[in-house]
Amino acid sequence: MMMRGWLLVCCVVLSACSTLKGDEFAVYDPFETANRTSFNVTDRVDRHVLLPVAQGYDRVTPNWLRRGVLNVFVNLRTIGSAVNGLLQGKPAAGATDLARLMINSSIGVLGFFDVASGWGLRFQEEDFGQTLAVWGVERSRYIYLPFLGPTTIRDLPGTLLHSAMPRLILGSDYHWGISVVDVVSARADLITATRVRDASAIDPYAFTRDAYYQRRKFLIFDGDPPVEDFFDEFEDEFEE
Repeated sequence: MMMRGWLLVCCVVLSACSTLKGDEFAVYDPFETANRTSFNVTDRVDRHVLLPVAQGYDRVTPNWLRRGVLNVFVNLRTIGSAVNGLLQGKPAAGATDLARLMINSSIGVLGFFDVASGWGLRFQEEDFGQTLAVWGVERSRYIYLPFLGPTTIRDLPGTLLHSAMPRLILGSDYHWGISVVDVVSARADLITATRVRDASAIDPYAFTRDAYYQRRKFLIFDGDPPVEDFFDEFEDEFEE
């Protein structure tokens, strides 16, 4: 039943993205009014509820413990990266993440210690949105999901799967307490980034959106995106 649901989502994503024209990484935000509303609501809840909790967690928890907890949840999500590396035709990336998963889950005590990185096995950060990009799904509409953050129609299945991965892996052992720790740990890790955004951005919504597109471009090209002609990029933005 779950597999049929994911297949349906993938079909919707493919049909929604396949006919769009224009530069794949140019900002495409036709739902901006709704997205801004979602961003503003999420931001208010974050500032009044989640951020204070994350700041308290950051203050009272030693750095080694915060890093270890974050590592555990990264480790749980490594299987998704490994599978997507293989789906993209990158056997080395898939094998690297599988090796990371086995090493960190055993020697690293369920991922608390990132032993694999110390051995030169870098986390590949592959996801289903990148897989769809490799399969030919190009430009996609931007959406801001309440409490899940920025994504696109193409990246939506991967975003949801990334969020749900600990629940899928742990099954009946997963409970609300684990979810709370996951969310608070992830938010604490972003305190500095959001502080910089708020201090430097005139429009935090636009800053978040543009940064998302640049980050996706970086990941899809495995950290080596092509250099684009400035005037071509300016022309694309002007045509929007």
